[in-house]
Amino acid sequence: MKRIIAILLALITVFALIGCNNEKTPEVTTSNSETEGGNSVKFSDYKLIYSARISKNLETAITEFRKSIKDYTDILMDFDYDLLKEGETAEGRKEILIGKTNRAETEEAASILENADANSFIIKNSGDKIVIFGNNDTDLMFGMNSFIKNFVKTSNGGVIDMEPDFQIIGGDDGETTILPNLVTVTTEMISTVESNYNRWSTYGRLLQLKHNGENNGVLFATSQWAANSFPLYRSDDDGKTWTFVTEIKEQITPALSGNWQPELYELPVDVGVMPEGTLLLGGCTHGGNITRMCLWRSFDLGQTWEEFTVVDHGHGGSDGMWEPFMICDEDGSLVVFYSDETDVSEYGGQRLVYRVSKNGEDWGEKQYCVAPENKSLRPGMVSVAKMGDEGYLIVYEMIGLSGGPVYYKTSDSLTNWDYESLGTRIIGKDGEVTGWTPYCVWTPAGGIHGTVVACGRSGDTGYQTQSKIFLSNDLGKTWRAIDNPLVWDYPVETGYNPNYSYSLGFMVGSDGALYHIANCFPENEKDNYKYTQLRMCKIIID
Repeated sequence: MKRIIAILLALITVFALIGCNNEKTPEVTTSNSETEGGNSVKFSDYKLIYSARISKNLETAITEFRKSIKDYTDILMDFDYDLLKEGETAEGRKEILIGKTNRAETEEAASILENADANSFIIKNSGDKIVIFGNNDTDLMFGMNSFIKNFVKTSNGGVIDMEPDFQIIGGDDGETTILPNLVTVTTEMISTVESNYNRWSTYGRLLQLKHNGENNGVLFATSQWAANSFPLYRSDDDGKTWTFVTEIKEQITPALSGNWQPELYELPVDVGVMPEGTLLLGGCTHGGNITRMCLWRSFDLGQTWEEFTVVDHGHGGSDGMWEPFMICDEDGSLVVFYSDETDVSEYGGQRLVYRVSKNGEDWGEKQYCVAPENKSLRPGMVSVAKMGDEGYLIVYEMIGLSGGPVYYKTSDSLTNWDYESLGTRIIGKDGEVTGWTPYCVWTPAGGIHGTVVACGRSGDTGYQTQSKIFLSNDLGKTWRAIDNPLVWDYPVETGYNPNYSYSLGFMVGSDGALYHIANCFPENEKDNYKYTQLRMCKIIID
């Protein structure tokens, strides 16, 4: 993630300093004096010092830096500008100097960087001062990120050992983005799952095995093929290459030729006769005036599939159900969330609901998670993120409002929602918005509260721009937007077709990495809406 170069002063000590979630751990060379025994640094003894003349982004970064120290050590550090009265000196004061300050120690560190590459930062222990300095704001934020990861997170209650004159120099490798909240984002890999001229592939979904012993880490991908079936692909090399496994269709009633909106899930616990590790595929089947929410299961890692239960059924068109999402609750029951239009007479338009089953076959009464009092609204496309031990978050589109804006709400319980509440719209720190067909996941990476990831397909009130990916490191309270590495296009010139990618899929791996899948239209195929280039990428958040 970072490029680290050596600065040699006296005795050279080599050890592994920086560890990354994606296991790319570079060797780090540090320097120190000949003093033995180290230097005990207590964050509570230090004050954060920075210039009063800094950018808004850097001011945000320093606020997040102080907050991170509090989160990981329970120490709320004092802070101040670097201003000194006439005749006053900072000598003898224990300070962590951030960025360009009027302290001599900052100037000394800056002079060392003059011989380094342009995009570099330095962390240096200078007596009673610890200096974090970068050649620009971005480099300085990388330096603060490095200090948090390698000193704050690993400290013993806010106490670390740092040799006198210790220093490291690092820098951005050109592939990593750092946000003002000091979270880094790196696109590690992009691959193609499938390319085909007539598949019309939408609703891409991903799954990584985590409950199948020696097969853990295997990836599966599916999508909706021309609204008629669900293909299944397998990757044994973390998504770099893919192999077609099988095609899944309606089995109970073959006359229901439509197969829509797939979702993949691996049981984390035993459910009924299904052991932990059983693969599930949920989807909507339809034909004529019949619509059913069905589940298939596989006991042999996706080789064969059995359609074994119907969660709900309706009469198609404006009296059906759509877009399943599967998750197990705290007591091991299987919960299926979906969009429901069967109660339009009582509740108005479509509402978001869920059913619970203790054995995966017998389903409880339908319950609501989003059913606003305004009957002209049509919430849809619900997905659920379990935020570690800090509750649940759902996202959904709100059709009936301009742009189909993406909303979210949270709950301490998977099966207890303030369903009449509209929820809160996802808006980025800089005013970015996302709309239509959203998806969400949570990864433990990116901070003490992890990171919620959410994304719709459109970034404006129409369909003319691709949505950014939205990240929240405070359980949904605030959001920051980043560019989507999977760039797709569609025929704006010849008229909008909503099926270019429709629903974007996300999944979190066992190492906290984010996996993303979408049907991408290259420039030369954007007028052919049936073209398929199902692509995926792996994103590291740190």
